[in-house]
Amino acid sequence: MLALYSYSGVFAVVLVFTFASLAAIVLVVAIKLSRRIHGARMLRLTERIRPAILQTAVSEQDEVDDNLVLFRSLRGRARRSAESMATRMLYDVTGETRTNLTHILIACGTIERAVARTTSSVPVRRARAAEILGLIDSPDAVGHLIRLAQDDSAEVRSVATRALGRTGRPEAITALLAALPSSSGVPAVIVGSALLEVAHHSAAAIGAGFTDKDPAVRRTTAILASHVMSPGATPRLIHALSTDDEPLVRIAAARSLMRLQPRDAVQPLYDAASSEHSGVRVAATTALATFPPAWTLAVLKDLRHHPDVDIRRAASAVGG
Repeated sequence: MLALYSYSGVFAVVLVFTFASLAAIVLVVAIKLSRRIHGARMLRLTERIRPAILQTAVSEQDEVDDNLVLFRSLRGRARRSAESMATRMLYDVTGETRTNLTHILIACGTIERAVARTTSSVPVRRARAAEILGLIDSPDAVGHLIRLAQDDSAEVRSVATRALGRTGRPEAITALLAALPSSSGVPAVIVGSALLEVAHHSAAAIGAGFTDKDPAVRRTTAILASHVMSPGATPRLIHALSTDDEPLVRIAAARSLMRLQPRDAVQPLYDAASSEHSGVRVAATTALATFPPAWTLAVLKDLRHHPDVDIRRAASAVGG
């Protein structure tokens, strides 16, 4: 026979649940109230700090120091709010505005803390430091970023490489070129993008990549050559298209020649359309189809009768 619960036992259970429910309700209300208070406080901080940041960002150089007094006095949440706003703005500005925002971060102590974190034992902190140093307008940041571009952590190396490109400084080129080989562990797309950001400095420097032993370096160099207008790009691209052992390098060269459209590339592209590699054949024919018809009439007419259906389709993409 089942034993019945005593009245006092049931009452105790109900009482416990009642108090637990009340505690949960109080906790939810407290959390919502705390969030509302925090939101109102952040709004007040934003209303106070944002105008000062905007004013400083567009100030003349002789006015900047007076505007920085406020930022030197900030502490705690107010300082962090100013750092966050100024850092977000740095992604979208250049020139004097970027310099003025850098002065704000210096006044807040952000740069000093970022430099200190470049030697942190925590990779995430080193990566965040590299991100900030890549945003500021300061030649002193490049040395720290070059060191972080050789960090033990692949994530830190990638962030530092991207940041080096963002600095736009010629001192970054050597480290970026060193990151091109696949052995660096930094994705080629990150290195290539970084080199493009310092394109006006890197045009002559990347030329050596055409003869590098690493296919990833040669391929990235072939892609970059048409973007940065590297001196001697056309003959080097034609040579890569005609002689490189790696099909991906030859494909990249064909696509770069398509962007540059040099007339002396027509015959090499036509020759490449007979390559043993289907990707190279298609890339070369596609490039030819974008050239002025007066240059390519005969070769495209011939390629429209090619045994490979993909070649025939690429050659017929435009009228000839």
